[in-house]
Amino acid sequence: MKVLDRVVRALARLGVALAAASMIASMLLIGYSVVMRYVLNQPIVWVDELVGYLLVASVMLAAADALFHGEHIAVDILTERLGTRGRRRTLLGGLVAVAAAAALLAVEGADMVAFSRLVDLKSNGYLAMPMWLPQVVVPLGAALMGVAAVVAFVAAWRDTGAATERGRAHLPPAGGIE
Repeated sequence: MKVLDRVVRALARLGVALAAASMIASMLLIGYSVVMRYVLNQPIVWVDELVGYLLVASVMLAAADALFHGEHIAVDILTERLGTRGRRRTLLGGLVAVAAAAALLAVEGADMVAFSRLVDLKSNGYLAMPMWLPQVVVPLGAALMGVAAVVAFVAAWRDTGAATERGRAHLPPAGGIE
């Protein structure tokens, strides 16, 4: 299980690095588009479409790393009032919910990609890009987040409660699984 933990955390770090590169590329593309439109009076019409795809990629690729760092949305007003046992149960239940939602998103996302490829669906914008290309990050990111939720669940299950004593449920650090 320790090997799986390391592999999934490494993939999550790779995902967040790719998400960061996607955000940097978006920033550069928007800057280029602004200069072309307002300085040179030559608008670049495809930039908005591509930046939209990059935004989806950055969200989906960074989700697993955010899960490992406890950065997903949480309702702390309730969990901070719970004891260690309640926080741990809430954390475990939340990870089960994340894994289930990620599994559904991965399956439906894979179906979406397969359909787009089958009918040769192209984007409506100026790029006329095959839609399966930007769509493929949805099932990939969801699958990574699902596996990350399973790894995090095992780590939290094996944790004795030290990770939930600080007032908010946090996952054990990397390598916490044996």
